[in-house]
Amino acid sequence: MDQNFWDLVREYSQLGFDPLRWIPTCSNEVDSKILQYALNGIKRSSIKLLANWFDAFYYADGKIPELTRRVYSLSDPVTEKEVQIRRALSLFRIQTEIGDDPAALSRTLQKFLKHFHSKLLVRKNTMILTSNHDSQFALFDYIELHRGDKVGFTAANNSALQVTDPTLKPESETHSNIALTTAIENLNLLGCTSGFRVFPIYDAPSKMLDRIGINLDAYASRYNLTVEDYSSLKLGKFFFGATAIANTLKELPIRYDRIDEGMKIILSSKFGAMSAVNLHMLTEMDHDNIANIERKGILLNVLSAAKDETIKSLSEPHFSLGKIISKYCPNFGLDFDKHAHIIAVYPVSTDGIFALEKLAQLTDASIVINDVPMKNEAIARYVTEESLMENATSSSTSCHLIVAAKNIANLIVEELRKTNFDPTIIGSFSKKGTPHVEIENNVNQYLALKAKMVRPNPIR
Repeated sequence: MDQNFWDLVREYSQLGFDPLRWIPTCSNEVDSKILQYALNGIKRSSIKLLANWFDAFYYADGKIPELTRRVYSLSDPVTEKEVQIRRALSLFRIQTEIGDDPAALSRTLQKFLKHFHSKLLVRKNTMILTSNHDSQFALFDYIELHRGDKVGFTAANNSALQVTDPTLKPESETHSNIALTTAIENLNLLGCTSGFRVFPIYDAPSKMLDRIGINLDAYASRYNLTVEDYSSLKLGKFFFGATAIANTLKELPIRYDRIDEGMKIILSSKFGAMSAVNLHMLTEMDHDNIANIERKGILLNVLSAAKDETIKSLSEPHFSLGKIISKYCPNFGLDFDKHAHIIAVYPVSTDGIFALEKLAQLTDASIVINDVPMKNEAIARYVTEESLMENATSSSTSCHLIVAAKNIANLIVEELRKTNFDPTIIGSFSKKGTPHVEIENNVNQYLALKAKMVRPNPIR
């Protein structure tokens, strides 16, 4: 057992952060079904919380949206800080015992929201779990828009650090890089190509803040981005997240209502990249696991290389994706041509194969999948067989679903391949009106029993 590893784990824990919590599910977020149940239970509130994967506003020519940030105590918010702006993105950090209980989460949110009186619409809402009661908070990033000639859309997204590497110090640039990149990636998927601005959300003891500031500046310089540092949350607990906005002069590829039978589904990169990160972390936790995996034919150097590749993908924004998506979208104000444009997109990320379930629900259509391409198949099977990971199809932030007609799907695949993606046409839409997913290969070899029990019906 590596004593240095466990010393670092204790350091994270003392900062109110559980660095190993993400390993079974590859996520620190409240389960999407629990979150939806909790949000549906909120009544008589001036704030409407939704669970979309992004938000978007009209982009006025030459106008830059202004962001105003407010951080609140979850149990006793000081609403004198309330802002008279009608749109915002929200981020909540909730104690695990509450976040795992739909009724308790709904009650907590209801109690919090009753303190507010101004009307507010929150379409993009992120909820993160923590084992530390004192680490809880709520954050609203209010977006103020300006009038002007509408020339496109400004898309917005927020996120929190999903994967922590406790072999590194908490203030490592890897953690801030992943947090910022995760917020940006959904904007690339929407076809945004300009006006990228990132607003870090972070917290740590004061002795770490200088290093974090240096890391943020380095990220901004590396990608020529505007990173606006609103300072730490000043709670003294470890946390990384970000809000990001960007512009497109095209229509957004989210016409889920325009899906037709026969349209193809492109997977931008293979499923399952997170299994290597999961298993590598388990070898760090206990070096005896190295012998176990090598007996199964998984060499440590191969596992380490796969883990490094995934961390690199999580840390670097894929701006080339935004350019490709934008190329296949109509100019702002023009209609979609089903034979020339990408009709819809959806992020896969740690949902893995279950992202198809969400796409089916959004499109109200049946999906037939005839190929489930997996990265590191042996690793994915091993972590499933040993019940080390609930969903071995969990993927990195470069893994997305793209819907297009057959005649342009191959063109999109070729363009993605030229920019270091690993795309595959994995299936197509069948009939509309009955949302479900039929998978012709045996995907169960990558799903632990708990994952199947949580989502018993949609994947056939």
